[in-house]
Parts: sequence; structure tokens; C-alpha cells
Amino acid sequence: MSILSILMGGSRNEQSSAPRDDCPLCTSEGGQLIWRGAFWRVVSIVDPHIPGYVRLILNRHCAEFTELAKPEQQQFFKLMIAIETLMRDTLAPEKINIASLGNYTPHQHWHFIPRWSDDAFFPDSIWSAAHREMSQRVRATRDAQATLLFAELPKVCAKAIY
Repeated sequence: MSILSILMGGSRNEQSSAPRDDCPLCTSEGGQLIWRGAFWRVVSIVDPHIPGYVRLILNRHCAEFTELAKPEQQQFFKLMIAIETLMRDTLAPEKINIASLGNYTPHQHWHFIPRWSDDAFFPDSIWSAAHREMSQRVRATRDAQATLLFAELPKVCAKAIY
């Protein structure tokens, strides 16, 4: 059992949470940093096809959600609700995909992907081939909305957990 687990009330034999040199989310922010708390950070992902795309990334190395200490899990759920709510209010997407895959990067991180029926990939995943381009007018509107989202996220995240 790790010291972190003991201090935070965990009961599992977790693997080491020390940063790993072979993990891109240990060696970099994983995107453009928007907010950092004690356990989690929020970064924006620059993708011209998906304005407003963010990731919620654990600040320590850990592969599986069940390996998180209870306070980390509790903060995750508070942050997830806060991010999704702000995304819905600011971007007005038709759907928000929240995904944790970790096949390439086994470090706890969650993708928050706003989706519209006219986005480049719809109805497929954003990792598939693009089907269409957004009009310049739609792109400008969504970029402006994403800028507002990124400006509000630090306040919303801090309020959610403190």
C-alpha cells in the first residue's frame, strides 16, 4: 500500500504513482493548461474541428479509476459535473461525449468532447476520418464560445471543489 493511499484512506495495493518518463501526461501538461487543482488539471485540446474540447487529467500517474483515492474520485465527479454543465451552457452542443480510453496513454484522463450534428466527424468518433468542413460562420461562432468556456473554466472548477 502506498503512502498516498494510507494518507487518503485507500485500501488497495496501488502501483507507484511516481511520474513516469515514458508517460506523456507525466512529462507534459497534455494540452494547453486552463486550470490546475491539487489532484486534477484541465487542459484545452487545440483541434479546429472540435472547438471547446478539453481533457481532465490526474496530476499523478495512475492507470485505472479504481486505483484513485476516495478524495480524487470525489473531486473527479464534482469536476465532471461542473465541466459538463459549463460546456452545455456555453457551447450548447447537441451532445457531450465523455470518454476515458487510455489505450495509448494509460494515465487517468478524461476527454470532454462537445458534439454537433454538423461537426466534421458526426456521427462517428472524432478519431475517425472527417466527413465535412464547418462553414466559416459556424467555426467563428464556436471558436468564440470556446474562448468563453476556457475563460470560465478556472472559476467553475475551483468553485466545484473548494
